[in-house]
Amino acid sequence: MTARAAVLLACAWPLSLHCAVLLDAAQWGPRLTAIAIVLAAALWAAATRRALPAIGVALAAVAAALAAPAILLYAPAVLINLALAFAFGRSLRAPREAAITTFARMEHAELPADLALYTRRLTLVWTALFAAMAVIALVLALGGSLAVWSTFTNVVSYLLVAVLFAGEHAVRRWRFRQYRHASLLELVRNVRNAGLFARR
Repeated sequence: MTARAAVLLACAWPLSLHCAVLLDAAQWGPRLTAIAIVLAAALWAAATRRALPAIGVALAAVAAALAAPAILLYAPAVLINLALAFAFGRSLRAPREAAITTFARMEHAELPADLALYTRRLTLVWTALFAAMAVIALVLALGGSLAVWSTFTNVVSYLLVAVLFAGEHAVRRWRFRQYRHASLLELVRNVRNAGLFARR
């Protein structure tokens, strides 16, 4: 239930932000982001049973919406992509295992060498994508129009992730068709269960 609510929130937040911009109601952007953070904190508290940190995050989001709305509007797109780039990128440093390799081991207990190399390179591709999207989001926030920034961060960036995720899955099934591969739904579950941000 919590996972489904989190997915729904992750989809609704960028779409609501973009709609606010298109409807010339950009002042609602920081408020919508604050609401999304409060809801995300509540879901996190429900999943981890750690109420105090969640309350702190929620209060900080509300305070930012009141005191620094521009930062709350623009910063999340940059910070989220940087966090993802860091999480994927640090997994490439020895002795850690590349993030995509970890996902692949959920499908293959004994991961073939060619798949291991492929998944390591794919981890680098994901790192580069998230880093590039963070840079573009920052550049557009500093010098682009609000409409262009919103189109990229709330629509295009999510489409890029979806295209790479689904496209790579199709390519891998064709290139390594001698192996069994998880379905897209199973792959999403593996990513969710891998604990990417908990990796040391």
